[in-house]
Amino acid sequence: MAFWSSQTLEKKANELIVGSPEKPEIDCNSIRLRIGEEIFVTPQLEDVNRVTKRRLTDKESFTIPPQQFAFILTEEQVRIPTNAMAFISMRATFKMLGLVNVSGFHVDPGWNGKLNFAVFNSGPTPVILERGQSVFLMWCADLDFPSKKHKTKPGSNTIEPERLAALTSPSDSLFQLNKRLLAESDLRKEVADDLRNRLHAVEKTMEVMKVRNAIALTALIGTVMYLFRTELLALLTQATT
Repeated sequence: MAFWSSQTLEKKANELIVGSPEKPEIDCNSIRLRIGEEIFVTPQLEDVNRVTKRRLTDKESFTIPPQQFAFILTEEQVRIPTNAMAFISMRATFKMLGLVNVSGFHVDPGWNGKLNFAVFNSGPTPVILERGQSVFLMWCADLDFPSKKHKTKPGSNTIEPERLAALTSPSDSLFQLNKRLLAESDLRKEVADDLRNRLHAVEKTMEVMKVRNAIALTALIGTVMYLFRTELLALLTQATT
């Protein structure tokens, strides 16, 4: 088995990639494959009832949250001759972000259709991608003979529903749980702050009332003393007359 060089890929690129108006991009001895129009990202708890496949417009972006899976259909339609096979992976740039290819790692002889990559975000932060972005790589290698057993049925050019069945249940990742805990913590902090503010307002009101009561008590004592003094003087005056 010999892997094809960049020269061979240049010669056979139009046979390998069909139906694309753009010339396939050769990267060393591999072909770059782009994100196509259809994607699916596994739902989180708050999204479980409204997440489905998405069709992207040109350059439209989407996000794969941490610890979530995604199906990504390639823009290119791939056709592998019966005397060859292909190997597929992801560019190192995106591996460094935490993306892992968990789909098949090869393309069978005779395959004709778009490739459906299953990826997992193992990183700590969301990964943002967009349609048309060159994310995947494909290498080709010769077989010693044309394979009698090869793919004869055209590959699907859409993400098939049965592939999604196991991935449509809610998946609350550690990232989401941490996010929920932080939100709950923030909510509790807001409640605590509100209670503190109310308590401070009550204490302030009580201080004002204490001052008012002290003033009123002082005035009352003064009035009583004045009345007592007046009455006392009146009694003394009567006693001396």
